Amino acid sequence: MDTKRIECQGVVLASMPYGESDKIIRLYTERAGKLSVLVKGAKSRRSATVALSETFTFGLYRLGAGKSFYYLNSGKILQANMGLRKDYDALVYASALVEIVDKSSVEGEGTARIFSLTRKALHELSVREAPLPVFLGFLIKYLSFMGYRPMMPETDEGSYVFLTGSGVVEADGAHGGAPLDDEDIYTFRHLLYTPLDKINLSHVLPSTLEKIYGLMKVYAVDNLQLDNIQSLQLRM
Repeated sequence: MDTKRIECQGVVLASMPYGESDKIIRLYTERAGKLSVLVKGAKSRRSATVALSETFTFGLYRLGAGKSFYYLNSGKILQANMGLRKDYDALVYASALVEIVDKSSVEGEGTARIFSLTRKALHELSVREAPLPVFLGFLIKYLSFMGYRPMMPETDEGSYVFLTGSGVVEADGAHGGAPLDDEDIYTFRHLLYTPLDKINLSHVLPSTLEKIYGLMKVYAVDNLQLDNIQSLQLRM
């Protein structure tokens, strides 16, 4: 790694102690994908870098490149997403969101599209009263951006099943799969095609959302080749 310096917007996916006073954060940036960044003095509550090293923070980061990772020179918080820490469910889904992005992305690689989706999803989770639809909307869009968009019918009508390997397919000719009703199909389509800030499933039965959650969780773990999504084990 050379001695280049970059200035970029980024979202903190994870933060871990490093030595007596420092932290290493994994930062998903708009311009350079996922980066490991050493933040000196971040374990001291009086340090100006504490907030910049907190998970879920969206900020402007000025970085210098070292031999093994980048170093934080300075930065500015653009959105702290403090609302996530005031709601247990939102915190769990936000933790799962950054865990999924961290586990399924490669150091030094990424896209501005995924950065934007991650940033917007964390903000929506921090302000919404119902976080589950936002998380599901993020998940199906993230999978699509990663090349694993589930198959989806053009209308809500018809007889369909959900297959882990492909998504929503016609029941005729399908081997196995979870049967889907019209409300299931409507929910899938709404989550896939509606912008995160416009998602509104308040009229959908909670049992339908739970069904979609279960199907999408298995689909994500299988297609992204994750061992698990540990944060979701805290879900109540």
